Amino acid sequence: MRESIIDFYMSPILEEQLDNAREAVEKRDRDFVIAIDGEEGSGKSVLAQQVAKKLDPDFNIENIVFNADQFIERIKKAKKNSCILLDEAFSASSSRGALTEVNRSMVAVATEMRQRNLYVLIVLPTFFDLDKYFALWRCRALFHVYFNKNGGRGSFIIFPKSSKKYLYLNGKKHYNYSKPASPFPACSFPNKYTVDETEYRQKKAEAFNKRTVSNQAKKWKLQRDSLVNECYHNRDVASREFEKIFTKWGAVPISQREIQKIAGSMNINERTIEEEDDDLEETVVAPGPAILD
Repeated sequence: MRESIIDFYMSPILEEQLDNAREAVEKRDRDFVIAIDGEEGSGKSVLAQQVAKKLDPDFNIENIVFNADQFIERIKKAKKNSCILLDEAFSASSSRGALTEVNRSMVAVATEMRQRNLYVLIVLPTFFDLDKYFALWRCRALFHVYFNKNGGRGSFIIFPKSSKKYLYLNGKKHYNYSKPASPFPACSFPNKYTVDETEYRQKKAEAFNKRTVSNQAKKWKLQRDSLVNECYHNRDVASREFEKIFTKWGAVPISQREIQKIAGSMNINERTIEEEDDDLEETVVAPGPAILD
């Protein structure tokens, strides 16, 4: 196992649990997924970087990603036993769409994650918004970060796999983290980045700006594809209805030949967008054994 030297304080409880995780990954041919959640500004990204550095001594800013596309690309290029940090993937402005993208991306690269024996840290506002499958089976532990009584940062509590499972099932309705209680006492962490803070914030800002544009472009593409699908698969009704729309706005109606040409360029044949989405939803990964229990 690679030696991990850290130059910051780490809770002995956390350090012991992460040592156990490293042994499981590096000696027993496994991967390891941890969810780290908490309110905005509570310091969860800082804790995630510290955990990443402990798990992977070579961890650097290249292994911090901010959306599903970056996540998939990095997983496929990652070296064996690397730690990938998916940071703030679920932005407040588009949490449901981001959740869907991340859940699907985890399915898509689950095999690579195991083959490369990777550590994957997912930073998000609340664990309860994770897809049920990943919350219960893929994540091996939850680190819940919170403000102390004085409003200060630097506090968190560990929920191992067994506790995390029942916490999700019992607490999802009211977003309650009290039942069941964690078997571990509360821990603390320092406000110390393990990568250059300025570079980190710049990369995060750039990713957010790109994501805003990307989401809008995807929305327009889906709307366009839906219209073309309707024209292509429901030709009699669609032709009559869409002819009225074009005529109403003073445009020349589109012909079936043109629709077929567009559909061909989009590779739309006998499959619809909805069917393609169903294929992704049906992809299943077998649950892994419990760790950190």
